[in-house]
Amino acid sequence: MNCGKVVKNISTVKSSTKGKKLSAFEQELIDTIKKINEYKEAAEANIVSILYKVPDAIYDTNLELEEFNNNIWRVYWTIANDIVKLEKKSSLDDITVGLYLEKHSKLRAKYDEYGGYDTIVNAGTYVKEENLYGYIQELRKWNSVIKLAKRGCPVKDRLSDYCDMTAEEIYNEWEAFINDIFVNVDCDVKSYDIADGIDELIDELDEGVALGLPYNNMDMLTRETGGQYLGCITLVGGLSNVGKSTFARNAVIPTAIKEKERIVAMINEDNLKKWQRELLVFVANNIIKEDLQKHIVRDGHYTEDVKELLHKAADWIKEQTKNHILTVIPFKRYKTSNAIKVLKKYSSMGVKYFILDTFKMDAGTVSDKSWLELQQNMVEINDVVKPESKNLHILITFQLAKGSVKQRYYTQDNVGMAKNIIDPVFTCIMIRDLYDDEYTGERRELKVYRLEGKNGKTKIPVKLDKEKHYQILFLIKNKEGSTGQYQIVVEHDMSRNIMKEIGITNVPVDF
Repeated sequence: MNCGKVVKNISTVKSSTKGKKLSAFEQELIDTIKKINEYKEAAEANIVSILYKVPDAIYDTNLELEEFNNNIWRVYWTIANDIVKLEKKSSLDDITVGLYLEKHSKLRAKYDEYGGYDTIVNAGTYVKEENLYGYIQELRKWNSVIKLAKRGCPVKDRLSDYCDMTAEEIYNEWEAFINDIFVNVDCDVKSYDIADGIDELIDELDEGVALGLPYNNMDMLTRETGGQYLGCITLVGGLSNVGKSTFARNAVIPTAIKEKERIVAMINEDNLKKWQRELLVFVANNIIKEDLQKHIVRDGHYTEDVKELLHKAADWIKEQTKNHILTVIPFKRYKTSNAIKVLKKYSSMGVKYFILDTFKMDAGTVSDKSWLELQQNMVEINDVVKPESKNLHILITFQLAKGSVKQRYYTQDNVGMAKNIIDPVFTCIMIRDLYDDEYTGERRELKVYRLEGKNGKTKIPVKLDKEKHYQILFLIKNKEGSTGQYQIVVEHDMSRNIMKEIGITNVPVDF
């Protein structure tokens, strides 16, 4: 027991200001704390007197000396605490206390000054043990008010009101004050009148600022979704090996290069060389317009013509991607927190567009509620990209539930247990390959139409060639347009990285 500390704290305020001229704030603070201690003394007395009645309760209260401000009850609490915890006594009667004080002369002097054991008896006359924790809450309420006062908060004129308020009610009151003060600070929350800047908005919309970065060779998808809209997440889902990464590269990268819009691709399944190979094949077929298949690039032992074509493609890439138009960041181990760090770092450098290929559980995470963690991770990404924060666009690929292989019509349920990852996103696209029996002339053929004429009202039938590869895009969520009214059919030569829309269709719902 630190007897010196107890006695020293008797005149802390007085001794700290003795001989000094007090400022108005210091004098008001002293007066305020003195008044709070007057309100608080009843709680201190009740707590201590109950502890003398029920000494074992000391073990359950977790009280500290610093929580008592009135020195009389600091002294009585210290005596009780030491006898029970240090001397392991289970009684706090007059004889036990007297024997303890024979060894502590300074405490004995204060104990006698404050009336000895009679003070405890008198204080506990009308106090009920079952109210102990209510008194402790009252004690800690006033300690919180003292902290407010010491931080300069104007509590002096509210003390009488605080007598009838709980700590939670006082907290809520101050929280409301703080929120009112900081609500319009340039950080997380701002408030606006709905008419603020509405005329300027019309001029901005007239310039096309509401349209996001277009998808390459996909006018219908761009028109229906608004493109890669800033402040939003676009999810692209599909089964393993359906071409989600290929879609991300072929639909996004060419437009970014064309528009000179810097983009950062975070990858955790492919690597840099894989992305370089894919881009070489894309440029050869789509820009230089010469035939080059992936397996030719992969297998090596090139002919002179192939090697020359590859160098032409490489030269085009180097010329078009100057100033870091495309930055690729391979993750050794995927963690959403690392992806968020990348978003924050590169957005501070002016980058607005990002790709995350592929979204999945954080490395090393094992949980029977992993789907909840996935949902939370998506929310955290959205908190970074949304307009009120960094105002970015990120296209994220993810894998659908394995049961999707048996389905023709995709919905949010195809995500599986973590289907609520779609909640914070702006656009969700799901991709599947065309089934053999859905080609033109087959048993379950899909009727595909190309939209032409004014406002795209004229439907021109499109035949699906069995020698070609097609995919269907399902708009599962689309805040800028329709969902489920139709599906977009894409012709996709995955060997040459050529991808283009050919029309729309209506896929029958599975039964």
